[in-house]
Amino acid sequence: MTSLRVITVLLCSLFAAHVQAAEPLRLVGDDFCPYNCDAANGKPGYIVEVLEEIFAAQGIAVKYQIKPWSRAVRMVAKGNADILLANTYNSAPDPRLQLMMGEDSTCFLTRSDVSWRFTDMADLYQQRLGVIQGYHYDSGGPLDQHLRSDNPLVYQAKGESALRSLLLMLMQQRIDLVLDNCNVLKAKVSKMDLGQRTQITGVLPGYRADLHIAFSPADPEATRLMNIVREGVANMRRTGRLAAILQRYSVTDWEQTATTP
Repeated sequence: MTSLRVITVLLCSLFAAHVQAAEPLRLVGDDFCPYNCDAANGKPGYIVEVLEEIFAAQGIAVKYQIKPWSRAVRMVAKGNADILLANTYNSAPDPRLQLMMGEDSTCFLTRSDVSWRFTDMADLYQQRLGVIQGYHYDSGGPLDQHLRSDNPLVYQAKGESALRSLLLMLMQQRIDLVLDNCNVLKAKVSKMDLGQRTQITGVLPGYRADLHIAFSPADPEATRLMNIVREGVANMRRTGRLAAILQRYSVTDWEQTATTP
């Protein structure tokens, strides 16, 4: 009976390990197109497409979900998701477990009938600003310090449709400016057909940051998964496959941008 019990326990352990291995990797982030997008139209974002292709080659399935940003960060930190998509600055649960997958710059968007232009930080102090809760806009610099203050002119949106909510508030003249990643603003304005009613009135000077994917420190396989992605991206870059995916989203390879004078 003792031997039978041992064998039974071993078989159950092997079965559990097989089931666990068969579970898809959980990718989470908020709607941050073109990096990661609403997958309903067949274009889930270039980061998602790259990861799907890399892990498919390893026989690993992925499951992608859009969540409010602060919740997505918590999910990865606690091990309730495996990879956080498109994080900047100190959003990674463990800075050692992240890989660069793009770049970040901050733009200012207002209505097309407004003459406001950004020249320096003082230009922002009297504006009603719309931002997304939990985001960083200049890697903890003076802009982030201003946005984290108790300024009643700063409105912080949250939820799965935070940027959409901010753009609707802008159209309703409830706020004066929306701040976000330049590529993300352009994509969302186009999707909402607001191109004729809005304008980008400045880019935050002197700011360019890396966008990463971050792996869960609660996952014992995190380092191995990170190495798989690192090698996979390098291979896709060599073969031209990465460029083909990026072209679908009108995005330039971040490695080329980083090395351009």
